[in-house]
Amino acid sequence: MGDKNEQKVILVFDKVEFKLKANERLQYGLEFLSQQILTKKEQDEWWDAFIDWDVYKEELLKQAFDRPDNFYAQDYKRHTGGGGGIFLGNYVPPTLQESIESARDGMKYQVRKLKWFYEKIDLLKVSEIISKTDNSKEKFNQLLNLLSRFHKVAQELRDRRQSRDTLIIKDEYDVQDLLNATLNLHFDDIRKEDFSPSTAGGNSRLDFVLKKEKIIIEVKMSSERLGSKELGEELLIDIGRYKEYPDCNDLVIFIYDKAGHIRNKKGLINELEKQSTSNWKVTVVINPD
Repeated sequence: MGDKNEQKVILVFDKVEFKLKANERLQYGLEFLSQQILTKKEQDEWWDAFIDWDVYKEELLKQAFDRPDNFYAQDYKRHTGGGGGIFLGNYVPPTLQESIESARDGMKYQVRKLKWFYEKIDLLKVSEIISKTDNSKEKFNQLLNLLSRFHKVAQELRDRRQSRDTLIIKDEYDVQDLLNATLNLHFDDIRKEDFSPSTAGGNSRLDFVLKKEKIIIEVKMSSERLGSKELGEELLIDIGRYKEYPDCNDLVIFIYDKAGHIRNKKGLINELEKQSTSNWKVTVVINPD
C-alpha cells in the first residue's frame, strides 16, 4: 500500500472532527449497500447519489492533509476501468438485476476502502499547529468550567464542620483569592499584573493573566452599588484598555453574582461579548447563573 508515502502526509484537520466526518460518510455509504433497487430509474438515481458520495469522499481526503495529491486521496480514488475489449459472437447485455449487483459490488469496494481508512485515523500524524489549537481549546474550556462552578466551591468552604474558620466571600478581593487558589489546579503560570495603557490617563490593573494560554481574566462581584448598569459601564471601559495588552487573544470576564443583583444576565453578557473582534475574543461568565 506504500507505507513510505503514508508517513509523509500530515493531517491538517482537527482529528476528532475529522473522524466524525469520516464516520458520517462511512455510514452514508453503508446505506447505499442496503437499499433495494427494483427499476432502471431507481438504479440511475441510486448510482448518481453514490457518485456524489464518492466525489465528496475524494475531496475530503484531498483537503484533510497538507498535500492535496496525498497517498490516501490517490489510493482511495475510484478507478473506472480500462478501455473495453473486443467481443466475438453475439453479445448478451446484462439483465437489470445483474447490472444492479455489479454496481453494488463497486460500491462495496469503495465503502470497504473508506472503512480501512477510518480505522487508521487515530494513527495519523497531526499538524503541530492543530495540536496546539486543540490543547488551547481544552485549557479554555477548563477555565470556563471552573468559573461556572465557583459558587458551589465557595458554598462548600463556607459550610465547614465543627464551626471551623473558613473563607467567607464578602467582596471582590475574596473572590480573587479563592479564584487564584482554584486556578492553580489547572494552570501553571498565573500572574497578577499592573497594566497602564495610555487611555485618558486611566490605569487598569489586570486581575489575572494566564501567560501560556494568553488569557486575561477580569474579576467583578456584583453588589447593591454595582448592578448591571454600573458593571456594564465599568467593563466596557476596561475592555477598551485591555485590548492594548500585548500577546493575549482572550479576555474572560468573571462576575460573581452571589446575591443576585444582576437581573438580566443574558443581556449583560450579550452587550459585553459584542465587543469581540476578529483577533480579540470577549467571553463573560456570570455565576451563579
